[in-house]
Amino acid sequence: MADLIKSGAVGFGIKEVADVAFYDVDKVTVDATGKITAGKPLFVLDTLKVSTIENTAEQADAKGGKGNAPLIIWDYGREVTITLQDAVLSMETLSMMFENGISTTGDNEIVISANTFPGTYAIVGKTFARDVKDGKDHLFTWYVPKAKVNSEVTLTMEAEGDPTVFDMNLRVLRAEDGAMVKMYRDPEVVSNYSVEAEFDKAAVTTEG
Repeated sequence: MADLIKSGAVGFGIKEVADVAFYDVDKVTVDATGKITAGKPLFVLDTLKVSTIENTAEQADAKGGKGNAPLIIWDYGREVTITLQDAVLSMETLSMMFENGISTTGDNEIVISANTFPGTYAIVGKTFARDVKDGKDHLFTWYVPKAKVNSEVTLTMEAEGDPTVFDMNLRVLRAEDGAMVKMYRDPEVVSNYSVEAEFDKAAVTTEG
Protein backbone atom coordinates (compact mmCIF):
# COMPACT_ATOMS: atom_id res chain seq x y z
CA MET A 1 0.00 0.00 0.00
CA ALA A 2 2.84 2.40 0.80
CA ASP A 3 4.31 1.92 -2.67
CA LEU A 4 0.90 2.55 -4.24
CA ILE A 5 0.44 5.86 -2.41
CA LYS A 6 4.05 6.93 -3.01
CA SER A 7 3.72 6.33 -6.75
CA GLY A 8 0.72 8.67 -6.95
CA ALA A 9 -1.61 5.95 -8.19
CA VAL A 10 -5.22 6.15 -7.01
CA GLY A 11 -6.03 3.04 -4.98
CA PHE A 12 -9.63 2.40 -3.97
CA GLY A 13 -11.94 -0.32 -2.72
CA ILE A 14 -15.49 -1.18 -3.79
CA LYS A 15 -17.98 -2.95 -1.51
CA GLU A 16 -21.45 -1.42 -1.85
CA VAL A 17 -24.02 -2.87 -4.23
CA ALA A 18 -24.75 -0.71 -7.28
CA ASP A 19 -27.92 1.13 -8.22
CA VAL A 20 -28.66 0.10 -11.80
CA ALA A 21 -30.67 1.88 -14.50
CA PHE A 22 -31.97 0.37 -17.75
CA TYR A 23 -32.26 2.41 -20.97
CA ASP A 24 -33.23 1.85 -24.58
CA VAL A 25 -29.98 1.23 -26.43
CA ASP A 26 -30.48 4.19 -28.77
CA LYS A 27 -31.16 6.60 -25.88
CA VAL A 28 -27.59 6.56 -24.55
CA THR A 29 -24.66 8.26 -26.29
CA VAL A 30 -20.96 8.60 -25.51
CA ASP A 31 -18.89 11.40 -27.03
CA ALA A 32 -15.19 11.40 -27.91
CA THR A 33 -14.21 12.53 -24.41
CA GLY A 34 -16.02 9.60 -22.77
CA LYS A 35 -18.96 11.60 -21.41
CA ILE A 36 -22.14 9.53 -21.19
CA THR A 37 -25.42 11.25 -21.91
CA ALA A 38 -28.66 9.38 -21.25
CA GLY A 39 -32.31 10.28 -21.15
CA LYS A 40 -34.73 9.28 -18.43
CA PRO A 41 -34.30 5.55 -17.66
CA LEU A 42 -36.93 2.92 -18.32
CA PHE A 43 -36.60 1.94 -14.67
CA VAL A 44 -34.04 1.92 -11.86
CA LEU A 45 -33.17 -0.95 -9.52
CA ASP A 46 -32.20 0.58 -6.17
CA THR A 47 -33.02 -2.39 -3.92
CA LEU A 48 -30.42 -4.83 -5.24
CA LYS A 49 -28.68 -7.34 -2.99
CA VAL A 50 -26.03 -8.29 -5.56
CA SER A 51 -24.62 -6.57 -8.66
CA THR A 52 -21.81 -8.52 -10.28
CA ILE A 53 -19.79 -8.09 -13.48
CA GLU A 54 -17.94 -11.26 -14.46
CA ASN A 55 -15.35 -11.37 -17.22
CA THR A 56 -14.11 -14.65 -18.75
CA ALA A 57 -12.12 -15.63 -21.83
CA GLU A 58 -10.68 -18.72 -23.47
CA GLN A 59 -7.03 -19.45 -24.19
CA ALA A 60 -5.06 -21.32 -26.80
CA ASP A 61 -1.35 -21.99 -26.42
CA ALA A 62 1.64 -23.25 -28.33
CA LYS A 63 3.70 -25.80 -26.41
CA GLY A 64 7.07 -27.31 -27.13
CA GLY A 65 10.58 -28.09 -25.95
CA LYS A 66 11.57 -30.22 -23.01
CA GLY A 67 8.59 -30.66 -20.69
CA ASN A 68 6.23 -29.40 -23.43
CA ALA A 69 5.71 -26.13 -21.55
CA PRO A 70 3.56 -23.29 -22.91
CA LEU A 71 5.59 -20.95 -25.14
CA ILE A 72 2.94 -18.55 -26.43
CA ILE A 73 -0.60 -17.93 -25.17
CA TRP A 74 -3.46 -16.35 -27.12
CA ASP A 75 -6.61 -15.03 -25.42
CA TYR A 76 -9.92 -15.02 -27.29
CA GLY A 77 -13.66 -15.40 -26.86
CA ARG A 78 -14.19 -12.74 -24.19
CA GLU A 79 -17.50 -13.13 -22.35
CA VAL A 80 -18.93 -10.56 -19.93
CA THR A 81 -21.97 -11.42 -17.85
CA ILE A 82 -23.91 -9.32 -15.36
CA THR A 83 -25.78 -10.79 -12.42
CA LEU A 84 -28.35 -8.71 -10.56
CA GLN A 85 -30.32 -9.95 -7.55
CA ASP A 86 -33.18 -7.78 -6.35
CA ALA A 87 -34.75 -7.99 -2.91
CA VAL A 88 -38.17 -6.95 -4.26
CA LEU A 89 -40.19 -7.48 -7.42
CA SER A 90 -41.91 -4.94 -9.62
CA MET A 91 -44.34 -5.19 -12.51
CA GLU A 92 -41.81 -3.38 -14.70
CA THR A 93 -39.03 -5.92 -14.15
CA LEU A 94 -41.41 -8.87 -14.50
CA SER A 95 -42.74 -7.42 -17.75
CA MET A 96 -39.21 -6.98 -19.08
CA MET A 97 -38.35 -10.60 -18.27
CA PHE A 98 -41.54 -12.21 -19.54
CA GLU A 99 -43.11 -9.89 -22.12
CA ASN A 100 -40.11 -8.34 -23.95
CA GLY A 101 -41.04 -4.87 -22.81
CA ILE A 102 -41.34 -2.49 -19.89
CA SER A 103 -45.03 -1.62 -20.17
CA THR A 104 -47.50 -4.22 -18.94
CA THR A 105 -50.72 -5.35 -20.61
CA GLY A 106 -52.58 -4.14 -17.54
CA ASP A 107 -51.79 -2.46 -14.26
CA ASN A 108 -51.63 -5.79 -12.44
CA GLU A 109 -51.20 -8.39 -15.17
CA ILE A 110 -48.20 -10.16 -16.67
CA VAL A 111 -48.66 -12.52 -19.61
CA ILE A 112 -46.06 -15.22 -20.34
CA SER A 113 -46.36 -16.43 -23.93
CA ALA A 114 -44.42 -18.94 -26.02
CA ASN A 115 -43.00 -16.45 -28.50
CA THR A 116 -41.88 -13.44 -26.44
CA PHE A 117 -38.46 -13.15 -24.86
CA PRO A 118 -36.44 -10.44 -23.06
CA GLY A 119 -34.77 -7.72 -25.10
CA THR A 120 -31.48 -5.83 -25.23
CA TYR A 121 -30.80 -2.70 -23.18
CA ALA A 122 -28.13 -0.19 -22.25
CA ILE A 123 -27.26 -0.27 -18.55
CA VAL A 124 -25.67 2.22 -16.18
CA GLY A 125 -24.62 1.19 -12.66
CA LYS A 126 -23.47 3.50 -9.87
CA THR A 127 -21.76 2.66 -6.59
CA PHE A 128 -18.98 4.05 -4.37
CA ALA A 129 -15.21 3.72 -4.58
CA ARG A 130 -13.48 4.45 -1.28
CA ASP A 131 -10.06 6.08 -1.56
CA VAL A 132 -7.34 4.07 0.18
CA LYS A 133 -5.45 7.24 1.13
CA ASP A 134 -8.10 9.39 2.82
CA GLY A 135 -11.03 6.95 3.25
CA LYS A 136 -13.46 9.16 1.29
CA ASP A 137 -16.01 7.90 -1.21
CA HIS A 138 -16.08 8.75 -4.90
CA LEU A 139 -18.84 7.88 -7.34
CA PHE A 140 -17.92 4.83 -9.45
CA THR A 141 -19.97 4.34 -12.61
CA TRP A 142 -20.01 1.45 -15.04
CA TYR A 143 -21.73 1.61 -18.42
CA VAL A 144 -22.76 -1.30 -20.65
CA PRO A 145 -23.79 -0.17 -24.16
CA LYS A 146 -25.66 -3.39 -25.00
CA ALA A 147 -26.73 -6.30 -22.79
CA LYS A 148 -29.20 -9.08 -23.60
CA VAL A 149 -31.42 -10.16 -20.71
CA ASN A 150 -31.40 -13.94 -20.34
CA SER A 151 -34.72 -15.75 -20.46
CA GLU A 152 -34.21 -18.02 -17.44
CA VAL A 153 -36.28 -16.85 -14.47
CA THR A 154 -37.07 -18.66 -11.22
CA LEU A 155 -39.59 -17.38 -8.68
CA THR A 156 -39.42 -19.40 -5.47
CA MET A 157 -42.50 -19.47 -3.26
CA GLU A 158 -42.36 -21.52 -0.07
CA ALA A 159 -43.96 -21.60 3.34
CA GLU A 160 -40.70 -21.26 5.28
CA GLY A 161 -37.35 -19.61 4.78
CA ASP A 162 -36.31 -16.26 3.37
CA PRO A 163 -38.50 -14.19 1.03
CA THR A 164 -38.00 -14.88 -2.67
CA VAL A 165 -35.41 -12.81 -4.50
CA PHE A 166 -35.45 -11.85 -8.14
CA ASP A 167 -32.39 -12.96 -10.11
CA MET A 168 -31.65 -11.27 -13.44
CA ASN A 169 -28.77 -12.44 -15.63
CA LEU A 170 -27.53 -10.52 -18.65
CA ARG A 171 -25.04 -11.30 -21.39
CA VAL A 172 -23.03 -8.33 -22.63
CA LEU A 173 -22.79 -7.72 -26.38
CA ARG A 174 -20.00 -5.96 -28.24
CA ALA A 175 -20.83 -2.37 -29.20
CA GLU A 176 -19.92 -0.78 -32.52
CA ASP A 177 -16.71 0.68 -31.09
CA GLY A 178 -15.72 -2.71 -29.66
CA ALA A 179 -16.45 -1.76 -26.05
CA MET A 180 -18.37 -4.10 -23.77
CA VAL A 181 -18.07 -2.29 -20.43
CA LYS A 182 -16.78 1.19 -19.61
CA MET A 183 -15.90 2.24 -16.05
CA TYR A 184 -15.44 5.71 -14.58
CA ARG A 185 -14.28 6.99 -11.20
CA ASP A 186 -15.41 10.52 -10.35
CA PRO A 187 -12.46 12.56 -9.01
CA GLU A 188 -14.82 14.54 -6.76
CA VAL A 189 -15.73 13.24 -3.30
CA VAL A 190 -19.37 12.18 -2.91
CA SER A 191 -21.18 14.72 -0.73
CA ASN A 192 -24.90 14.10 -1.19
CA TYR A 193 -25.79 11.02 -3.24
CA SER A 194 -29.38 10.14 -4.09
CA VAL A 195 -30.86 7.79 -6.66
CA GLU A 196 -33.31 10.44 -7.80
CA ALA A 197 -30.55 12.95 -8.45
CA GLU A 198 -28.45 10.46 -10.38
CA PHE A 199 -31.09 8.76 -12.50
CA ASP A 200 -34.63 10.14 -12.27
CA LYS A 201 -34.22 13.32 -14.24
CA ALA A 202 -34.43 14.36 -17.88
CA ALA A 203 -30.73 13.81 -18.56
CA VAL A 204 -27.99 11.91 -16.79
CA THR A 205 -24.39 12.77 -17.64
CA THR A 206 -21.23 11.12 -16.44
CA GLU A 207 -17.82 12.59 -17.13
CA GLY A 208 -15.28 10.00 -18.20
